[in-house]
Amino acid sequence: MTKSPSKKLNNSGISRREALLGLGGGFTLLGGCAITQKVADIDAVFTSGVASGDPTGTSMVIWTRAYNPDVVAVPVGFEVAEDAEFSRIVRKGTGLAATARDYTLKVDIESLSAGSRYFYRFRAGQAVSDIGQFRTLPDKSGQKVRLAVASCANFGSGFYNAYRTIAETPGIDAVIHLGDYIYEYGPDGYDGETGRMLGRFAEPAHDAVTLEDYRARFAAYRRDPDLQAAHAAAAFITVWDDHETANNSWMGGAANHKEDKQGSWAARCEAALQAYFEWMPMRDPKRGEAARTLTRTYEFGEIASLILIESRLTGRGEALSLGGVTDPEAFEAGPLADPARTMLGAPQEAWLDGELKRSAAAGTAWQVLGNQTVMAPMRTPDYTALLPEDILEAVRQKGGYSARWVERSKLGLPVNLDAWDGYPAARERLLSSAISAQANLVVLSGDSHMFWASDLYRQSDERFAGVEFATGSITSPGGYENITSDPRIFEIAASAIPAKNRGVRFANVKDKGFVLLTLTRKAAQAEYIGMSTVRSRDYEARTLVVARADRGKSGRAGELTLSAG
Repeated sequence: MTKSPSKKLNNSGISRREALLGLGGGFTLLGGCAITQKVADIDAVFTSGVASGDPTGTSMVIWTRAYNPDVVAVPVGFEVAEDAEFSRIVRKGTGLAATARDYTLKVDIESLSAGSRYFYRFRAGQAVSDIGQFRTLPDKSGQKVRLAVASCANFGSGFYNAYRTIAETPGIDAVIHLGDYIYEYGPDGYDGETGRMLGRFAEPAHDAVTLEDYRARFAAYRRDPDLQAAHAAAAFITVWDDHETANNSWMGGAANHKEDKQGSWAARCEAALQAYFEWMPMRDPKRGEAARTLTRTYEFGEIASLILIESRLTGRGEALSLGGVTDPEAFEAGPLADPARTMLGAPQEAWLDGELKRSAAAGTAWQVLGNQTVMAPMRTPDYTALLPEDILEAVRQKGGYSARWVERSKLGLPVNLDAWDGYPAARERLLSSAISAQANLVVLSGDSHMFWASDLYRQSDERFAGVEFATGSITSPGGYENITSDPRIFEIAASAIPAKNRGVRFANVKDKGFVLLTLTRKAAQAEYIGMSTVRSRDYEARTLVVARADRGKSGRAGELTLSAG
């Protein structure tokens, strides 16, 4: 809001000019009005916890939801301090959590010190929120960055043990969430059987389609105590994948969207993204900027540039299908190889090329790409020859998609055309940009519900271009779990996929969890943290493997080395 001489009243009954006087500066209210602290107290509940995100070296967005359905708006006070006891408060003020934004409130706290930890809380009437903490991005004096990388957290598929582990892991500077933070399905949709078994149901009781639906879905997820703990423990840096809108989304639609029953795709996207920006601790789109534009770069001093791309709604073409493919060579040389097929669109490709060159030229040690889907080429091993006969017979008796997928594995086609394998020319352009920029490329990926560590090579000349650390899911089941419940398939796939694909160095197609990424000027190291179970809150977290890329004397990074967890 800007200053205005008018006496138009806001929902608290005071003028906008009066609202902005005497607050002392150092923050900006996002999507709401500032008010003075003279407004009568109105109680509310903070059942969604607190969150912070979208950090810079000198600022941070803090978030909460102050819910009271009996009023149009709730005055909410906030405090930011240098200590957990709030004896050294550095910023405070009051804003309105109103129905127009589903009672959410976001504040951009400014003029902070780089690389510093702060604590924050909110107050509405007599109610006080939990305390959250965050760390601003480091300046050039920073020596190490520690990040948790997460993705794919279907509420009904299990308990959020991975989020709890993130919350309890010391020294995490930020959480990078690569998408599928929520899922759009109703209880009879994706993995609904597990949700019924665990009694975990996300509202509403149908697919999220309208603004009210997506708001209710976010509210249901954010009531989870483990997700709240992760948000309170560290700042989140977020980007959506497909399920924040609908499964396998692209510019013009989604696999889980039916125009005749669910209305226009544009309207559904608008509703989904409005709820996303209301509920996530991040800055709203700039005035005149499309909500779908989500590209951002975060500078971690001289250690890393974290470059986030948007690969769903901005420039992605519709995914091809492997159904009916009988001639793999013709398919791959024809429609799959079409250079016009794009994940990002030409403007975003040009922006990314410029960001890679700028960061590398500045001497930043690592160019880290926050990316949604798996980038490494990954062809399917022939499971008709690898699986034991009893598993094959059971799969064939089961029939359906699993049986067709196993039978098609004989063709050696790419595993997933909804990932970068479905857009090979676009991937080649991206890796060529990294090579041209002389970047030390680290690609972070989610989406697959499986853990991968891969070396990335440009396909035209097999030149090394970077490394990929792909995280498994927080809860969502992997594809191999849908083929058979026989645990032998996990061991077979874990060895067969790297054997089939040169760049894939590590595969875990079973465990749920996250990646703990540690960056220094000398190395990028990923610890793959797996949960013993997500079906019970009684669990253990363990390191599955450690993958590491080192910078040599030339400053260029080499291929991955792996060590046991």
